[in-house]
Amino acid sequence: MPHSADDVFIARFQSSQEMKSDSANFEIKLSSDQFILRSLLDGFKYTKPMQWNSTFSSQNIAKDSLIIGLAYAPDGGKPEQYQIASFAELSCDNDQLSISKPIVPFLAWNKQTSNCAFGDRKDIGILDGFLEHDQAYYLAKLQRKYSTCQQLNKAFPPLEMNDNPTHSQAMSGWKLWWERLMSWFKSWF
Repeated sequence: MPHSADDVFIARFQSSQEMKSDSANFEIKLSSDQFILRSLLDGFKYTKPMQWNSTFSSQNIAKDSLIIGLAYAPDGGKPEQYQIASFAELSCDNDQLSISKPIVPFLAWNKQTSNCAFGDRKDIGILDGFLEHDQAYYLAKLQRKYSTCQQLNKAFPPLEMNDNPTHSQAMSGWKLWWERLMSWFKSWF
């Protein structure tokens, strides 16, 4: 099954470490992570990621780099553990967003052959493999949402801004309130 726009996240990359229990997998540390194309109602449907894993090393990505990627929760019993299929670096220069090639191939919908395949990183962008629309469509949508580099960096601040005690206390209070509200709503459905 191909990925959907619900799987798209933006985050700040922090580190990648081989998992001790499974050397074929890596634990990825991210900050300022958000699924950016999910609807408000999806906040009730999906669990917030608490752990990010991948099957590829990303040692060559600089700390605090802005990334855009595809991730999903593969185990219904552990919905807070997300598997990253692939990601690419997201850049903003002169208020213009751009996306590098994906770090590894990923399962994508091929519109020419009408089937799923692992797309070649040279030919397929991280936002190209969906049933509907292509990367140009989603990049334009993101450009409208984050029309300046300042807006993008404010929405996804580097880790040192998250380490600011005043900022982190305000954010943790807000997150705690939001998580309680979400839990309350989920208990009704």
